[in-house]
Amino acid sequence: MSDIVQVDIELMGRHFAVGTPAGERDTLLEAVHLLQDKMNAIQGTGKIVDADKIAIMAALNIAHDLLKTKVGGGLEMAEFQRKIRGMSEAADAALTANQQSLFPA
Repeated sequence: MSDIVQVDIELMGRHFAVGTPAGERDTLLEAVHLLQDKMNAIQGTGKIVDADKIAIMAALNIAHDLLKTKVGGGLEMAEFQRKIRGMSEAADAALTANQQSLFPA
């Protein structure tokens, strides 16, 4: 297993100590910079001033951007997740129907 390292970060004047595997430290710092940039952009509009609301809006923006990311044959991540969920539900339904025919009540 990887050693966990503490990384001290600052977001909107608040300090946090975050534990992360040593090999993922740089990725965590990139995530912090991405989040800080989103928060600064939201704060810069002047429409939202509460730090918690800014953080939530930034997180929603990043999550939305992630779900719009194209994967595989050009599917958006959200569509990909919906297709996987649909396949899983269809498989569950088929298994349930199969079990009922094998073990009638």
